[in-house]
Amino acid sequence: METENFFPDEIIMEILTRLPVKALLKFKCVSKSWLSLISSPSFTKTHLINGLSNKAYTHHRLFCISTNPTSHFTEFPLTFLLHDQADLAASDHAVPNPDIPMWIVGSCRGIICVSLDEVNLVLWNPSIRKHRRVPYLHLGPETGCYMKDGFGYDELNDDYKVVAILFGIFQECPFRVLLYSLKANRWKRIEDFKHGVPLDNSAKYANGKLHWLVKRGCQRIIVSLDLASERYGEVGSPRDVDNGCCCCTDTEIHNPCLTLGLFSGSLCLMLDDHSSCMQLWVMKEYGVRDSWARVFVMPHMGCPGRYPHMLLVWLLSDDEILLSYGHVIVVYNTKGNTYRYLPMDNFHDIIQADVYVESLVSPSG
Repeated sequence: METENFFPDEIIMEILTRLPVKALLKFKCVSKSWLSLISSPSFTKTHLINGLSNKAYTHHRLFCISTNPTSHFTEFPLTFLLHDQADLAASDHAVPNPDIPMWIVGSCRGIICVSLDEVNLVLWNPSIRKHRRVPYLHLGPETGCYMKDGFGYDELNDDYKVVAILFGIFQECPFRVLLYSLKANRWKRIEDFKHGVPLDNSAKYANGKLHWLVKRGCQRIIVSLDLASERYGEVGSPRDVDNGCCCCTDTEIHNPCLTLGLFSGSLCLMLDDHSSCMQLWVMKEYGVRDSWARVFVMPHMGCPGRYPHMLLVWLLSDDEILLSYGHVIVVYNTKGNTYRYLPMDNFHDIIQADVYVESLVSPSG
């Protein structure tokens, strides 16, 4: 029996589109009209936009992948990290293939792209527990072929896309590039990658483009790929940052390590001198080279363990920044120049961490 609405439809829409996914899945059972509303594409899009723009990060979740001994996925509400309540709010998810090594390609607009044994890709929305396998990517005849990939959203065509740069052993530039469209559900070949050797396993998505830190001769540059136009470009790095490659100097230990990442959605560079400090540079205005700013310099945290990556940087509050450093998650206080490790005693050997926004978006397209 349908229930009578005591509020105008616009008010109901406004309230429901701000609720968490878990509640909305339950509310589908309230009535046929609510089921129809919550299942509609317009509701899904509005709910996603509200989640992305929520500055309190109530829809943002930190997720981690570990191996103990199989692939393991755990997530936490981002807001709980401010109060050291990660353990209390942790929730586990069944991964598509727990016995296969798993790697995060990227997270974008409610969808996570993961790689299983390097060539099998899956689009996954843990919020609604649905996933879709990307058609198998045939790497071609090259001996020992492997790939560097990326995942993002083409706003112009309302389409999620995966990009794979293919390498062969001892192969030099240019490299073959394939692009997968969720809408078309197929791969196609696009312009070859001629800009150097990508240093990142996965691209960083910002401003409708994928970005790789690339080695070109003795320099490290940032190369972009526009997912709408499928054209390449370059993004100028900070003028005050040494972008020379370690392999081009006899004093490798003195040459800082440069890592491309995201700072709450904006491009950032982490400069690690291997001993005393780490610097974070953020591009405040996309595409404007002079907008790069050094946000902080923090003391070196020592050996990061087996996985020396600092790929995730997220602003939790005005003075606290979330960092994924190697196999641990750290909150750095910029005012006190101190850091604390998150209390996740039940979650060891983290190999990757990222942030996604919970949504109703189906990976099936």
